[in-house]
Amino acid sequence: MTEKVKHFLESLSQERRWELEIANRCGPVLKAVKAANLLAVPSGGWQQVCGILKDTPIICHLLYADGQREILYLYRYHNLQCHLKQRQVQEFLSAWGYEAAEPKPVLHRLSYRYQRYAGAGEPFPHELGVLLQYPVEDVEGFIAHKGQDWLASGYWKVYGNVREAEETFADYDQARFQAVTEVLSGWPFSQVASAGLADSSQII
Repeated sequence: MTEKVKHFLESLSQERRWELEIANRCGPVLKAVKAANLLAVPSGGWQQVCGILKDTPIICHLLYADGQREILYLYRYHNLQCHLKQRQVQEFLSAWGYEAAEPKPVLHRLSYRYQRYAGAGEPFPHELGVLLQYPVEDVEGFIAHKGQDWLASGYWKVYGNVREAEETFADYDQARFQAVTEVLSGWPFSQVASAGLADSSQII
């Protein structure tokens, strides 16, 4: 990080720095091109994030906390609900013990599974990938190959359709860039989270 960039970031208000962090890490969900994103924050950050998101359609679910960090699952309810209704998604989640296909019970079980992983050393809950809208075939490929021998890698490791994944990666990159640009341009965060993904030529 250059001194100029560091000085600029330090000149921002605490709230604006939080907004910038959310935009950079969760731009795809802010721009509605993805159902959900994870966000790791220091302990106490959950309240800050919830305050920033209060006037937006984004819901913040506390997935895990251990006194030092908090893992947040940010999602759009309708988008996640539609994702959960896909047959392939339902079949995958059912195999991992998920009995319902609605956001609230699914996230309740995911929290339990993640807490058992992070706090008790149990196996990683690979269904998290599907709940972050990674293709089921790629999550299954990751499990089968133990995270090795992927065909491409970006926001996740690809074992299936590389071209489709790379197009999705490009959309996610654009969403992050647009969200960060809007925050730096002084947009209210509620507007950042409501404006859709623009044509790349229209982004300032």
